[in-house]
Amino acid sequence: MADVKVVRTRGGAPAKAGAARERPVSAGPADDGEAELFRRAMAGVKTLAAPPVDAAKATTARTGARTQVPPSPPPTSGADREAAELFLQEIGRLKLETKFADSLPADEELKPLSGNRLRQVKQGVIAVTHQLDLHGLTREEALAALPRFLNTARRKGQKAALVITGKGINSPGEPVLQQAVASWLRDAGRETVLEFAPAPREMGGSGAFVVFLRPLPETPAAA
Repeated sequence: MADVKVVRTRGGAPAKAGAARERPVSAGPADDGEAELFRRAMAGVKTLAAPPVDAAKATTARTGARTQVPPSPPPTSGADREAAELFLQEIGRLKLETKFADSLPADEELKPLSGNRLRQVKQGVIAVTHQLDLHGLTREEALAALPRFLNTARRKGQKAALVITGKGINSPGEPVLQQAVASWLRDAGRETVLEFAPAPREMGGSGAFVVFLRPLPETPAAA
């Protein structure tokens, strides 16, 4: 024990002189052989370069937010700009007159159902004393006689009149006449006719029309 010397290390416990030092373990013969085989196997392999990363995409991937860039408008030519200016000028010339009202105008009031007036005809509330028989007339003759007849009945204060066209069962021309009369009552006769409907059975049924007339406008009394 006389030969043992105590050596103090810096900041540590005393170590014995002559103690074995730790040495790195070197690879043995087996490890060297495996490393050589791996190097030979990888001799023809080339390392692929990593693709460049877009900075904007990388930032988007980190933040988790996507920024949508609006597409740039297509370039406009001089002709397109001129056409757009002309269009705006034409729009500026237009004068749109819009009127709002709580009720419909007098000439556009909702009409009662024809069934109500027909019921009044059957009950005698509305008297039908004027009638026009168009049997045997041509289409042109019938359409000439119809407005004269209706205007006369209207001036006499009649609320309704009967127009007989026939069913067209025995005469090939009567269906055409019936259609022509209905078309005139619906379109050309709107200023005179309030509405019309097929007549009740006792008045001719589908071979005649009950025409309800608009009242004449009141004339102002003379001062």
